[in-house]
Amino acid sequence: MFVLVAPQAAGQSASLRISDLGLSAAEQHQIFAVVAPSAFDAPDSWEDELRAVRVDLGASPGIVVRGTKLLCGGTGNCQLFVLRKANGAWVSLFGNEQGPIAESYEFGPDIVQGIKDLTVTTNLGADAARTVKYRFNGQIYRAVP
Repeated sequence: MFVLVAPQAAGQSASLRISDLGLSAAEQHQIFAVVAPSAFDAPDSWEDELRAVRVDLGASPGIVVRGTKLLCGGTGNCQLFVLRKANGAWVSLFGNEQGPIAESYEFGPDIVQGIKDLTVTTNLGADAARTVKYRFNGQIYRAVP
């Protein structure tokens, strides 16, 4: 199970600039192109705005991309994008829908069609939080009622 909470907790993988993930220039541009239509705002520079970490989604490699400034709110919640490698291309597990706004996230333990469930927690302020679980439906993540 992989958990990332902002700020980074001891022992967890650090979020990096997209250019520091060891991806080709074409893959970096592909990630920006996948994230842009799903973001709730457009920064002057995607490279400056986004931080990412490689994750194990189960059957395929993944990358979690998060906003850092413009795509964040005052309570520590930032927009979250989960991408997986499918047929040689990076695709969003939220399709063309906006990625959730979250303070923290966790993968697993359940796996559906090779992709781990995703649970996000959103800080609502005043010691309140909302947790939403997403499950892969074969194409994208959908909230579990």
